Amino acid sequence: MNIEVLKYRQKDKDIFIFSAEPNYIKKLVKISDISAGDDNFQRPFDPKRIIEIRNYVSGKDKLYKKGKEIYAKGYIPNAIVLNLSSRYKLTESDKKFYLNFPDTESVSKFKESIEIIDGQHRLLAFNEECVHDLEKQPYLMCFVAFINLSSDEKKEIFMVLNERQKTVDKNILLRHKKLLNLLLDEEETRYEVIAKLNDENDSPFYNRVIMAGEKKKNAFKASSIDEILSSSKALDKLIDSKNQISVKHYKVFKNYLNAWQQNFKGAWADSKNTLSKVSGVRFMFYLFPSFYEVLKMRDGGKDFQVSAFSAIVQELKNNHFNDSFDLKKAGKFQFFQDKTSIGKLANTLGKELVEQYQDRGDDILV
Repeated sequence: MNIEVLKYRQKDKDIFIFSAEPNYIKKLVKISDISAGDDNFQRPFDPKRIIEIRNYVSGKDKLYKKGKEIYAKGYIPNAIVLNLSSRYKLTESDKKFYLNFPDTESVSKFKESIEIIDGQHRLLAFNEECVHDLEKQPYLMCFVAFINLSSDEKKEIFMVLNERQKTVDKNILLRHKKLLNLLLDEEETRYEVIAKLNDENDSPFYNRVIMAGEKKKNAFKASSIDEILSSSKALDKLIDSKNQISVKHYKVFKNYLNAWQQNFKGAWADSKNTLSKVSGVRFMFYLFPSFYEVLKMRDGGKDFQVSAFSAIVQELKNNHFNDSFDLKKAGKFQFFQDKTSIGKLANTLGKELVEQYQDRGDDILV
């Protein structure tokens, strides 16, 4: 069958653009997996990624926004890049161009006659289950095709598509999602917390968060803080069933951070100190759930003032660190070299704190 194409030329190479059903094209392609030693130019095969795309295309991606269930539409507007073998012939009729593709009954004879230069996971998402989920809805995708590329040409195009093109900075993307009202409830709550910590002059992070693309010294990107808030689950005990956080509960978290600043004033102001870097922020955020649990056990869980948090930070400092948060002197330098080690240390120390206060029971005095 003939598929109409738009033909244009770049230097010495013809390039073709056309639309087709992805499930049909998938039957013609060579599947590549460099992690299995395949000498091709695709990323390692990732079944999880394929399932994610399939759920998105099928309209199964459920988004929670303002208490309502919203499902993604499943649009994929960007093109998959193909290298067709010389078996695909170009014809012209009435000033229109066509590429000759096999009819349904001839597909098996053209198996692996197409290489995917970019977009393998997007194409593989379209299996029979996906087609069934789409029911009778037409779903065409855009393809950009070359014919009979050399090995060097395939390498160059792959590198241009995957290395030279810049993605949108995560911090800018986070800001745009906020402006476009695209953040999910829990994402929007984290964003509001980050914005408040940056805006309030009694916050230890006052004017120290880069919310978009502005330049600041000794500052943290909002996207980095957001990732740590999410992975540490620091806000989980403070948000309600609708993923919202009250002013009172936000202040609890700010009091906790102020307690750290009060106990380590020198480290907080020193841009070279770990506590003033992302790794230090990660450590503090990962510890918060344990601190919160300890204070919940004290005095009926009513005192979450800075002084209450500060007493626990002081104890942690005396037992494991020092006034300057000098990790080498404290013998903790090795624990702050990667995310996993920081999380493990915070969880270990947090568990110790909880167990200590459980043992003390009602004898705790503030």
